[in-house]
Amino acid sequence: MSAFEESIVTLVFPDDYLYQLNSVAKVTNKNIIYLRRKFFSRVGWELEAIPLSDFVEIEYKKELVLSRIIYGGLLSALLLFILLMLINFGAQMSSGAAIPVWGLLVAGLYGVRLLFGGRRHYFKFIKSDGSKLVWRSLAGEDQVMKRAVDVLCEFASSKGLLR
Repeated sequence: MSAFEESIVTLVFPDDYLYQLNSVAKVTNKNIIYLRRKFFSRVGWELEAIPLSDFVEIEYKKELVLSRIIYGGLLSALLLFILLMLINFGAQMSSGAAIPVWGLLVAGLYGVRLLFGGRRHYFKFIKSDGSKLVWRSLAGEDQVMKRAVDVLCEFASSKGLLR
């Protein structure tokens, strides 16, 4: 970044670069920093600065991650079924059988968290040549990234790019 370039929002932090390759990492007042996957390099990625003037539109929407919600629902239903079977047939179990109740409780809480935590933010940065760059927050980071998303939406609308 040059001396006059001001960082607006950081969407991907350096610790998460390997998990969000080919994604927008940062937005400054002059450039959009794109995290590009680089196959034959030691680190596996490179940061590419693309001038903000190359972009004609920025789309924002909130998404639901259906696979995560379905998995959470199936896990919760399975644990509910196990608990119902324990209630109905628990008296018929042998006396030496041990049931990991805490394990069932933790798995149930995890399933409920998956079931209700499937929201994420999605930005699509559209260039003048028609190519698109995207950024998706990780599923369940809806509240964690809310401030960064609000700042980016405000910046994009002030530049007349937000749709």
